[in-house]
Amino acid sequence: MKILHIIYTTGVSGAENHLLDLLPELQKFDIDCELLCICPQKNFKSLQQYCRQMNEKGIKATLLTTRSRMAFLFTAKRIARYLKSNYIHIVHSHLFNGDLIAVLVKKFYFKKLVILSTKHGYEEKYLIQYGQGNKKISYNLYYFIARSVIKKIDHNLAVSRAISEMYAVLKLGKNKMKYIDHGINTELFQQEQAQIEGDPKILMVGRLSEMKGHTYLIQALPEIIQKFPNLKLIVLGNGPLKVELLKQASGLHVLRHIEFVGFAKPNKYISQCQLMILPSLFEPFGLVYIESFALKIPVITFDVEAGNQIIEDNETGFLVPYKNSKALAGKIIYLLQSPDERKRIIKNAYNKYLTYYNVGRMAKETTEWYHSILMTGKE
Repeated sequence: MKILHIIYTTGVSGAENHLLDLLPELQKFDIDCELLCICPQKNFKSLQQYCRQMNEKGIKATLLTTRSRMAFLFTAKRIARYLKSNYIHIVHSHLFNGDLIAVLVKKFYFKKLVILSTKHGYEEKYLIQYGQGNKKISYNLYYFIARSVIKKIDHNLAVSRAISEMYAVLKLGKNKMKYIDHGINTELFQQEQAQIEGDPKILMVGRLSEMKGHTYLIQALPEIIQKFPNLKLIVLGNGPLKVELLKQASGLHVLRHIEFVGFAKPNKYISQCQLMILPSLFEPFGLVYIESFALKIPVITFDVEAGNQIIEDNETGFLVPYKNSKALAGKIIYLLQSPDERKRIIKNAYNKYLTYYNVGRMAKETTEWYHSILMTGKE
């Protein structure tokens, strides 16, 4: 079985890393995969390294550029030629524009094409609204295009139960989508030797945006600092909320306790920290949760999707009430004071990672899905 995966992207994030984990593993199940990565011209250099990584893993990866969405029809024509000349009749698309391009290929150039699609998320404005508890459908242009496109895709798959449930709330599709939870590759996680003696450090990883909930952690800091005067919060990630967060931290007199690192991989910082704090308002999947499991650092998060679908409270991590900074502060203080409790959680979470949130299980379930829909025609 040969499948061309198509993704339209401007940089490497969750969906791109999902493919980097999944596609090489699918080869072990006799699924012959190629990747077509499409990006705006200005992002070409930043995605060259990503495609090189794919090629090094044995996946043929081709990088195409497009000047604008107006050129999508021309891009679709090029893809159709490639599919026909390489005898590929199955496309697996990823992300909104990837889906749109795949549908254009089928509609105008390759009527017999079979389109599969993985849903990794949705429009960010709606994700924030959804995370705030407002699940009312926004009937905007994005919604109507998404609804039209999804009807033309043969089989849809969600990357998590949270995404499957959100698409059902949005009434996109006749039935609730099947979902396959993410799994990650153990070989990618070589943790540095732990160096967490001395003053406590806590870590937060995520884009500096409203949905990630940084403001609730900063609000919790004064109470935590009363117990741990030399505490340091390390924040990894960039985003539009940085100025506002700096202003908030300054107003609460905790700015000297926060280090904004910018975009960086968590491996190096995890070795210095006792806790990972992820107070997101909603996560389409929440890859950082299972990365934390793999990297052996306890996680505290709000009791929201998809955190509460991944973390078993008091077993593989801790859930605290939604938007409750006081409860968040209390749980952080408790765990910083309880090294044996941290060890217990680490052991349970790491075992969950090994037995479920691994790339082998993800690839096996994906292969079974391919066979079930392509061989029998059933979801």
